[in-house]
Amino acid sequence: MLTVNRTIKTGNGIHATRRTPLSGNQPLKPKFSPRRSLILMLAFSFSLTLLVQQNREDIFMFLNRPVSKVRIENQWQRISDSEVRILLSSFMGNGFFDFDVEGVKEKLKQHPWVLEASVKRVWPDTLSLQLTEQVAIARWGGNQLLNQYGEIFEPLGAESLLTLPLLTGPDQLQREVMQQYQKLSQILFPSGLRLSGLSLSRRGSWELTLNEAMQVVAGRNNVIEKVQRFVDFYDMQSLAQSSRFHAVDLRYGNGIAIKSREQDLTGVAGVAVR
Repeated sequence: MLTVNRTIKTGNGIHATRRTPLSGNQPLKPKFSPRRSLILMLAFSFSLTLLVQQNREDIFMFLNRPVSKVRIENQWQRISDSEVRILLSSFMGNGFFDFDVEGVKEKLKQHPWVLEASVKRVWPDTLSLQLTEQVAIARWGGNQLLNQYGEIFEPLGAESLLTLPLLTGPDQLQREVMQQYQKLSQILFPSGLRLSGLSLSRRGSWELTLNEAMQVVAGRNNVIEKVQRFVDFYDMQSLAQSSRFHAVDLRYGNGIAIKSREQDLTGVAGVAVR
């Protein structure tokens, strides 16, 4: 506890000294004045600035380390790690701040199975990589594929994906064919009918292949309504009857022409549907 010496004059003229403790409420004199604190801060800032200027090249090299690691954020099915490594080879080793992120994105998109690429730098030396793969919905013509947006891409080995439906049509109309395929698939699927092929002729006529074998001619107009009418009729048949259907012609106002497997190429059975 701090004390203060006080001199007190007594009645007989003798001076006495009393030690009086300081009250806890009395303010203490600050150790450093604001002016002195400001001077110290300015001196420290000046020293730090001088140090940075004298060693700026070393500091920059420390911060701008070469990017040498790749962190893969998701899994791929069609894209191999070795293919990505080759695509990135010309970029790796560049400094963190000099690394061409946009260039890497464009390079990765050259891979036929890459739909989108997300590339980020992670200090000090890592590249974060996330790739969105193309989803092959159908084959288009010979060696090309279509994604869910009706966009064409052409990877190696596309002709071997025989389980995918085959879509054909005039050039530049692949989006329309894909949209029609998606609509028709929704109608056919609940009845156990798989649309394994769809063709659009130059005259605008649609033909379907169901379950790899059944050929259906739908014509040019009201295709959705005609196919729905056939599905309603198909659902009313027994499995023994429907399994014999070989060819179907829907180009009638209110009827369906069906050819069974037992009939020759010219035999067509007319079925009226009301």
